[in-house]
This record gives sequence, C-alpha cells and structure tokens, in this order.
Amino acid sequence: MVGRCLQVDDYALKLKLRFIVVVGITGAYGILPEASQEGMLHPYKSYADVTLFHYNVPPEVTRATWEFAAFMDDPRCQVKDVHIYIQHGSYPVMSPDNSSFPPSVYTGRTSLHYMTTKSAYQPHDATIFPMYNPLPGNWFVAAYISHWDQHVQQEGLSHKCHYSLGSVALWSQVMGIPVVSPGVPKTVVTIDNASYYKIFIPAGTWHFTVKVSHCEFRVTPPSAANKSNEVSYCIQSLSLRARALPAYNPRLGIHNLTTDSEFIFTETEPYTDGYYYLLVVSESQVRFNIAVTTTECSVQALGRSFAKQLAQMTESLVQSVTIRHSNNTVKSDWASTIVLANSSRVHELGKLTATAPPQSTSQTDADDPCLLTFQLARIKHAQDFADTFLLQGREWYATWVALTDVYPVVVQLEILPFKNKNRVMNFKIPTERDLIQVRNATCQLVTVTACIRKGRVPSRNNGDIECPSELMLNISSESLANVDATKLVPYPEPDMWFIAFQAKCLYNSSIVPCLVQEVMVSLDIRTQPCVFAGEPCGMKGICQETHKGLHFFTSCTCLGGYKGWGCTDSSEATPEGLLLLTTLLLTLSNIFFLPAVLIALRRHLITEALVYLATMVFSTFYHACDQEFYTYCVTKYEVLQFCDFFCSILAFWVTLIAIAGIPANVASTLHMVGVLIIAVGVEYNRTALLVFIIPFGLGVVIPFSIFFSSNLICYSRDFDHVF
Repeated sequence: MVGRCLQVDDYALKLKLRFIVVVGITGAYGILPEASQEGMLHPYKSYADVTLFHYNVPPEVTRATWEFAAFMDDPRCQVKDVHIYIQHGSYPVMSPDNSSFPPSVYTGRTSLHYMTTKSAYQPHDATIFPMYNPLPGNWFVAAYISHWDQHVQQEGLSHKCHYSLGSVALWSQVMGIPVVSPGVPKTVVTIDNASYYKIFIPAGTWHFTVKVSHCEFRVTPPSAANKSNEVSYCIQSLSLRARALPAYNPRLGIHNLTTDSEFIFTETEPYTDGYYYLLVVSESQVRFNIAVTTTECSVQALGRSFAKQLAQMTESLVQSVTIRHSNNTVKSDWASTIVLANSSRVHELGKLTATAPPQSTSQTDADDPCLLTFQLARIKHAQDFADTFLLQGREWYATWVALTDVYPVVVQLEILPFKNKNRVMNFKIPTERDLIQVRNATCQLVTVTACIRKGRVPSRNNGDIECPSELMLNISSESLANVDATKLVPYPEPDMWFIAFQAKCLYNSSIVPCLVQEVMVSLDIRTQPCVFAGEPCGMKGICQETHKGLHFFTSCTCLGGYKGWGCTDSSEATPEGLLLLTTLLLTLSNIFFLPAVLIALRRHLITEALVYLATMVFSTFYHACDQEFYTYCVTKYEVLQFCDFFCSILAFWVTLIAIAGIPANVASTLHMVGVLIIAVGVEYNRTALLVFIIPFGLGVVIPFSIFFSSNLICYSRDFDHVF
C-alpha cells in the first residue's frame, strides 16, 4: 500500500499546483484547497464498513468541487464500482442493499448527493463532483465498494486485493460581502453585475422583511444607450436565501425592477442565529436602499414563583397536575408551570410570569402571532450516545407539557455537531391512559398533533400547524393503541430542532371547543445508540460501536440474512429451521471424534486420546458460540476459538508422532515441542497458512526420517554381516 499512498500524494500535489494557478486569475473570488484524504474501501455489509471523510466548507462559497480517485493495489484485481455519498451536517443515511427502513425512521436529509466511480491500478483521471452555492459547515463523505461473494479461502494461498479512495476538495469563496443590519436602513452601490449582501437574523426572530427600493442608475446601462425607447430595468433579478449564497436562476427569484418600483421579501418562518444572503443582478452599477425589519418572540422560561401563583388560580383554569418520574407519581403545585391557559387567561399568564404576552406589530404579525416557545435542556448520561432532553425552567426540569386547543405550543432543542450527530434521535410522545380518562369524562375525542422541523418553526396556517406526514406525530384518545407515537431520526443534522404541539377535541367527527382546560402530554426526547430503545437493533442484530479516526458512531450488524437500518428487513432472511439445522450439524458432527478416542484408549495411547477428546469438546463449544442465533457460550469467544484451533492442529501433530512409532520418552519430548510451537503460532495468527504448514510439515518429516534411518541401520547391519 505504500506505492498506492505515494500515487495519491502525487495526484493531490498536481491538483494543488493546478489550484494555485487558478487562484492568480480569480480576482475577487478565492480558491481554497482542502487537504487530501485517503481511506481504505470495504464491501458494504453494515454501516461500520463505510469509509468516512470530513470536510469543513467555509461560508459564502459559490462552488465546491470534490475530486475522487479509487485505487487497487494489484493490476490483477477486479475493477470495482465505488459508491460515494456526500452529506451536509452529519453522516449520510442510505440503503445500499435496497433494504427497507423501520416505519418510524425519518430518512430525509437537507443536502445528500450520490455518485459512483471505478477503481484502477493507476488512475489517470479523477471523478469530479461540483456543487454550486453549498451550505457552509461540516460535510461528510461515505464510500464503499459493492459487496461480492467472497468465498472462504485459506489466508496466504492467494493475493487479497485492497482498495482505497483518495479525495481532494476545493472551493471558490466570495470575499468582503457587505453586511446589512436589521433596523438600520442602508443605501448600497453595486460593485459588479452580481452583488451579494448578507443580513444577520438573530435568535428569537419570528418574522422579518427585506425591502429593496429607490433604485437608480450610477452608470447608464448599455441597453438604455442603444434602445432609448425600451424600459431599462434598474435591477434585473433579486434572490434571497438562508445560510448560503443564492444562485442566479432566470426562472426563479424576482425580476425586472424599475427605478420607481420596490419589492419586499417577507419571511414568516426564518432560520435564525445566522445569515441570509441577498443577490442583486443589474446590468450596470446601481444604487438602492435596503431596509430590514424583524419581529422577535422570546423563549419562555418559567420560575417557581410563577408556579405557586398559577397553582392558586381557579379550578376552571387549573386542574390537578401530576408529574410522573420513573415509577413514582408526585403531586406538585409547581408542576403547573407548563400549563397553558386558554385565550381568556393569556394576560393573566403574562402578569404571573412577569413577561408580557407577544404583541402584534404589523398586519402580518397579527395574522400569525407569536407562539409560546420553551427551551429543552440536554441531560448527559453516563452511557455513551445517551442524552435526554427535558423542559427547562429557571429552577427545575420537567417532562410534561400541558396543551389547550386555543393555540399551538413550541419546544426547541439544539443538536450539537460532533456530539449528537453520531446517534439516533428518538421523539416519543407517550401519554399512557390520560387521554383515555379525558375521553371517558367528557365524551370528546382528544387528538394531539406534533410536528418536527429542523432549523425553523413548523409552518402555520390560520393558527393550525401544517406538517408533512413523514415528520408528523399523532396521538388520540380513541384507544390505547393510539396514545403512543414515535419518530426516529438517524444521525440527526446539527441545528436547532423545533417541535410544535396542537391539541383538538372532536365530537361526532366535528371539531368543538375542549371541555377540559388542558391536556397533559409527556415528552420522551432522547438520543440513543443504533436505532431502537431497549434493544437497539431488535432481536436480529447487534449494535456495534465504531471508531474511525475522529469518527465515532454506532450502527447495526444484522444476523441471519436480515438487513436494513434496524435489521427489520426479512426479505432475504435465512429460515430459522435452517439456522437450527446448521447449528446442530456443526456441533453434533464432533461426535465422530469418539471412535478416534476409543481406538487410542484401546491401544493405550493416553495422550492422543486426551487430545482427541479435548478437540471434540472445544470444537463443539466453539461452534455453539460462533452462531448468529441459537448461541451458547460457556466462556469468552476468543478463549473458545484459541482452544479449538490449538487442539485441532495439535491432534494432527500427536497423530503423526504416534504413526512414527517413536519410543515413549522421545515422543513425550516431541509432544511438548509441538505444544510450544503450535501455541505460539495460533496466538500470533490462528488463520495464517504457516500455522498449519509448519507443524504438519515437521510432523510428516519425523516418521519419514525415522523410517529411512531404521532402514539405513538395517542395511548397514546386513552389509557388515556379509563382509
């Protein structure tokens, strides 16, 4: 592999030299190369087999380019297809074997791309993957080669091919983009036909608008000079995008603004705590005004003093509230801190929390008022990959939220890069029997809808939550089977995640006002290894922790022909009857050692009989422990494997010694020599060819040497007798 590494380094050096030449002619745009990376490729059997690369794309990049070259260490190796996935934010989630995902798993990705290349002994051309205006931050590449039937063969008999992937990345970055601050109108002048401006939207922003107006020419455009009778457009195109530069597309965006016109971008579901980028395309140098207006909604934090006052409100507002923690049920006044009153009590809540309720500042805000938003705090557990998110107050944590049918409630949690992305995020809404009790008391069918969204608050329409089906959770009081909803997000992308809750009551299939003031809903939001809680990979898989350089993640290794992200796809599963038959044949076939043991005892070969008996016992227990199902291990797997290999090779050795007919004192010495040689060889590499050849070769040489030496002695005696 040293030669292959040198080839990758030479290839990367040529690319970097080419990049330096390009940098000299880019003007305002800079080319930034990323260090080359190389990783070994493996056939895909589980996610632990993928090769991972990590890149950090800087902000304000107009084009990112990845170049890949796949190598193999011998020209006689078979050319393989290399599959490459590129994902922003977290590890790619894919299904290379076309297996199905569990029903509750959400597989949507913000930016996931796929490409293929082929391996070569000395690749001359790289596979290039360009991406325009990519999102900044962490990008991950997952690569593997197609799985093929690798027949079991003795190590050392033939060359084992090795495959690797080399990659180089570079990006073109726009320098010196002007900043426009919210609340501060600004007059700007374009410096190019395509000019960018960035606007920072702080956390807590509910709505914002960007107004472009009073455009005027600084330089007469060529179209106006040549065609005086036609209207000259001051701005030909306007585009606004969150977090990354917008691309110029004549079919998208806003077009053709004259000097007398204006345009207002209105964002009702903004990404916050980051930049929005405005692209202005003009035929010549122009000047115009930009004004950014924001509406803020603060995240609520409730304290103990509020809880005590709220607990004293009338029974029409507050019912008895219980918080369940573990197996205990605790009655508490401060549990009412998460009770949300109906519309007639909103101002009372504002007084108690010392926080004024959200007020509308425009017609748009009046149509879409702020929703109460609560922050979830992360609780780290001792177990790896396990965090829990709880509702955070000033002095306490809780897992229950109380809802009304007046307006939705939002909770938010933050997924951190390199901390939570290597696991599965579990959104679960268990309510046990509470909704059933509400229905029995009121004869109303209570439904609770939850919508999960990454980066921004879920969409609203006239006060109702709008949500795609794959990100929606629904529970109802119709039956016990409908009071538990779960959504699993594998390798969640780092960002602020929002969950909006909305409760409704139905009577005779019609929506009616709820007779209860609040509906209690429990939140069970956690990160966990692999897929499921309790049994991470179900009954048909093993949860495996994988360390690859800086990458640390969990994935399922499926057994018995099962496949899929959670080992739930049984389309190619081996029948359990066949698995049981295989286990019985592998273990019970060792009974055929009994005749060898009895023959050895009959001939008073006690050492040989003991070795044959040990081989039979250890081989039986090793194969019983080496099964995917119906497994029984009397001790550690490594111990059983060593004993099986050691006794098997030792059985050959003592058999050959016995065939040689060596005197007992010499045979005992040879037995110990064989034990020492075989023990060292098996411990060093128990599957290597030399571990079998050396003892077997020495064992064959001994009887033949004794045979020839005895014949030579007899021949010498006969020769002396004749003369």
